Amino acid sequence: MNKSLFLLLFFLLTFMCPGLDVRAQKAPTVPSGSAILYKITGKKLKKPSYIFGTIHLICPKDMFPAEGLKAYVGQTEQLLLELDLDDPAVMKKAASGSMMPDGKSVKPFLKPEEYAKVDALFKNYLGISYDQLQNFKPILVTAVLLRSPKVIGCSGPVAYDNFLVEIATAKKMPINGLETVEAEFAALDAQPIEKQVEGLVKMASDPEKGFGEFKDLYRIYLTQSSDDLFKLTENQEDMDAAMQEKLLVDRNAAWIPVIEKNITSTPSFLGVGSAHLGGPKGVLNLLRKKGYVLTPIKL
Repeated sequence: MNKSLFLLLFFLLTFMCPGLDVRAQKAPTVPSGSAILYKITGKKLKKPSYIFGTIHLICPKDMFPAEGLKAYVGQTEQLLLELDLDDPAVMKKAASGSMMPDGKSVKPFLKPEEYAKVDALFKNYLGISYDQLQNFKPILVTAVLLRSPKVIGCSGPVAYDNFLVEIATAKKMPINGLETVEAEFAALDAQPIEKQVEGLVKMASDPEKGFGEFKDLYRIYLTQSSDDLFKLTENQEDMDAAMQEKLLVDRNAAWIPVIEKNITSTPSFLGVGSAHLGGPKGVLNLLRKKGYVLTPIKL
């Protein structure tokens, strides 16, 4: 499995509910005080760092100007992502963790008519049978569907995380992760398989409704408003409070000491899922509480 698929599996999981079509949208002006790229200064930092909220699947035509982003990465000395995507050991652990436990299949958790409906979903949107993916955890497999041109609105979508890795690699910058694969999967595995299967069946029963919130996320992302992205995540219908606490709140808090340690010693460019930025318990506010100054930048 390649890096792009892993990015889908790990980072697209909190945006799978009702919404709008984004294919003809244009990015309006950034709301005052809200952005997806911030400069980090203050608290006696010798040099600034930057934090960028990524969307892990985007049409090339909708990407922000590459030269602008490269310039900010170039002002730093290391790249920090949620996981170190440049480490083969990380990818190997991720491959293992994405599978059903003990080599099981999802098939026994589905009624025959449900399995047929899910299979039809994958054939319709990706042109493959669900048989090829039945050994993967359902919560991860659902995210792969977002790659379909029928969902995202283009062929060959790309991942900002890969783009950042390419920039850092070209500049021979070190690449590190904010958390381990084990920590990431601990958050994902908090949702029982039965609940994951329920979500997959619900998606197959009404795909347009199921893909709606990702389309909302995409549309709002182009406005560069971390505040609005947080509001969308907060109002999700299909994620219970406990799951949201595990995926967002707990991980945000765990990242702060790692971020502080890194930006204090080395000017860093951080790339994290955009849903982690905003809100009272978002990374931006947690850093402000520590005494840092977060200055919004429009790309």
